[in-house]
Amino acid sequence: MTGAIWGRQQAIAALYGGLVAVIPTAYFAYRVFARRRTQDPGHMLGAFYLGEFGKLGLTAVMFWFGVALFAKQFLALMVTYAACLLAYWLVLAWLGFDWTDETKEF
Repeated sequence: MTGAIWGRQQAIAALYGGLVAVIPTAYFAYRVFARRRTQDPGHMLGAFYLGEFGKLGLTAVMFWFGVALFAKQFLALMVTYAACLLAYWLVLAWLGFDWTDETKEF
């Protein structure tokens, strides 16, 4: 739809903005949750920190390429990236996750 309204380059930049949000998140999820269930908490915490640092680094590199490739269409890239990040929070709110309910087991 973006391509029909604003052009092909804007659509490609918007797609890349979505990928900047999704690919580092998928990397983080793989690093943290693709482990054996018998892993001790210390290793799990280490995997969490390494996954988060890797996610931040991957996001920075992907944004660097985004600036290099889509300097004129950077607004489309950023709007789509922000929309993807907002979607995480909206889904969390929609599912009704309640941090204050102490009766739930995590």
